[in-house]
Amino acid sequence: MSTMPRSVAFAGVALAALCGASSAQSVTLKFASMAPERNPINQCGPVAIMEAITKRTGGKVKFTRFFAGTALSHPLRQYQQLAKNVTDMSQGVLTYTPGRFPLTSLAALPFLMKDNVAGARAVTRVVQAHLQNEFKDIHLLAIVVPALYQIHLRKEIKTIDDMKGLRLRGAGRVHQMVLKALGSVPAQLPAPRIYESLSKGVIDGALFPWSGMLSWKIGEVTNYSLGVTLNGATMFLGMSKKAYDGLPADAKAVIDSDFTGPKLAAWSSNCWTPVDAKGLAIAKKQNKVVMADAGMQADFRKRLAGVSEAYIAGLEKKGLPARKILAAMKKAIAEEEAK
Repeated sequence: MSTMPRSVAFAGVALAALCGASSAQSVTLKFASMAPERNPINQCGPVAIMEAITKRTGGKVKFTRFFAGTALSHPLRQYQQLAKNVTDMSQGVLTYTPGRFPLTSLAALPFLMKDNVAGARAVTRVVQAHLQNEFKDIHLLAIVVPALYQIHLRKEIKTIDDMKGLRLRGAGRVHQMVLKALGSVPAQLPAPRIYESLSKGVIDGALFPWSGMLSWKIGEVTNYSLGVTLNGATMFLGMSKKAYDGLPADAKAVIDSDFTGPKLAAWSSNCWTPVDAKGLAIAKKQNKVVMADAGMQADFRKRLAGVSEAYIAGLEKKGLPARKILAAMKKAIAEEEAK
């Protein structure tokens, strides 16, 4: 017969129960992204954000990471994987799924914003206030806006008319409309396929930020870059509903207060800033770089003037409040760019 005092036995049971409860209150989430883990934008954005979440939650939220080359890194499946609870957290490109986020995609209209970080804060504000229904399948944390888009080509062009007939990569319906308005043939391609497509001559060029010279090495397969800052793209940073709902209450409070909204949008979007600057420097070494002068800028604006109206009219015809949302975006962008 055991002679262990009842108080000692009870303490042991209580300690075991406490340890079990503590273990049950920690979670490990699957994070996925299309880009390589060592990509400087990933290191500055998602990787640093995950590390900060783990630290701020006292280790209660940890992550298993799936980057380029893994089963969960397909660039066209990031949102769907999250919606179906295949992954728990992701940063992916919304403009890779044309038509699925029609009102959020207003943010990609030409010459809408001058700064991607201010633009990301603004668009996140508008989405939080008016467009949550477009993201009803996930728990959205922020809208991310990469650095704004330039034109990179395999051969030099002298005028905008020289773009006619060229097959150029874009991302999303607005980009397709922009390229058609310039007389080009749009090719919908995710970023990981740009290098190979250019090297094989499948496409003649691409709309992409300067950052692509560093993060995707597209300067190795292009010879000419035109700095015109046409427009941007939209990305999401979010969690699956199941993962968010399953967080411990205190960890959920940390996500809500510190890792949701315009500040998070700015954190991730700002990661393009130093990479874009380095990319421009690389382009100047590897390519002939021409920065569009005032006359060429005006010509681009004139040729693309109808794109915004055509996109808006198409959404309004479907019963979507495109004019109202665009007005809200313009107001928010002006406020954020003035800060």
